[in-house]
Amino acid sequence: MNKRLVKRQRHPGWHLALSGLLLASATAFLLYAPAPQRTSDLPIIAPAPAPVPYQAANAGQLADALYAGIDSALADLGIWTALYSKSLNRIEVGVPADLPLAEANLGISRFVQRLGGQVLSANERRGQVEIRCGFGEVQTTIFILAPVAEHRRTGNIAIVIDDFADPDPIAAHFCAIPQPLTFSILPRADQAPALVERARANGHEVLVHLPMEPKGGASPGANAILVGLDDAEIRRRVRRALQSVPHARGINNHMGSKATTDERIMRLVLSELKDRNLLFLDSRTTASSVAYQLAVDMDLRAFNRDLFIDEIADAQAIQGKLWELAALAAQSGQAIGVGHNRRETLIALLAALPQLERRGFRLVPVSRLLP
Repeated sequence: MNKRLVKRQRHPGWHLALSGLLLASATAFLLYAPAPQRTSDLPIIAPAPAPVPYQAANAGQLADALYAGIDSALADLGIWTALYSKSLNRIEVGVPADLPLAEANLGISRFVQRLGGQVLSANERRGQVEIRCGFGEVQTTIFILAPVAEHRRTGNIAIVIDDFADPDPIAAHFCAIPQPLTFSILPRADQAPALVERARANGHEVLVHLPMEPKGGASPGANAILVGLDDAEIRRRVRRALQSVPHARGINNHMGSKATTDERIMRLVLSELKDRNLLFLDSRTTASSVAYQLAVDMDLRAFNRDLFIDEIADAQAIQGKLWELAALAAQSGQAIGVGHNRRETLIALLAALPQLERRGFRLVPVSRLLP
């Protein structure tokens, strides 16, 4: 049968489904629409929840669904509305320079298939890709993909997961996440060496989650850095902690809202790191911390936590925080989020990290960031 171009028409039997798709697309437009004059104005906001899967029953339904839903599909790739135009059966898409044409092709092709359509042909010529889509043998929509000079607004994101200890059955699930994370391991973990090896084998890096004295009298655990200790004992405890977590790239503080405000304490801790060329991440459990600035003054590689991502133990809320983190990374070039070894955090990471990567964000260990 010869391929033919279908005339788009609405069918009353499925208008509710299309209305839902249109609503989702309108939401995506509002979330992603940039100020047209500058790529740097692109907002980085979490995608709208995916609509209920829709399967077209014929070519006309597919044509309408592709026209209505493509806004959301392109937004998921980080392509904003100023870069594409839609006519009845033709959609022309400008593909940002940092998004490979093949990746944009794949994203659109999968979108077509999710709606019940298929790619009839895909050809590259003169640096452009032409995708012809349809239902069965009936052609409905032509996509033209052409590279443009603009780049997506992205950045590097480091995610630190705190509080790994013994026993920790959820650790294996975090280790299996394909995107690189940084695991912060409490030095009292008897199985820390085994966890370190598993994490490193899966492309993650490790820090020592150094227990430090908080305000208010809560216990930070055994061998913590306490403000009442003398200089020699503080150094001994830091050294023991580093020995307990092999291959650690540095430390971040566990609790520590009191200890990190004490310059004497932090100078001793940081001097042990400086001797070993290790980094320091200030978890900023208090706004009064002197740790980060002191580390900078001592010429250490030092970082500040930008966001706690899971203060609310809810997977949807955590995903929202991850997109807030992405906005910070887009603005500053990089950002650090700190979470914890919780089921809700794991669920949120599994959902959000692939979306962030599709948008062009790069997930990296803390040590890969610029100080």
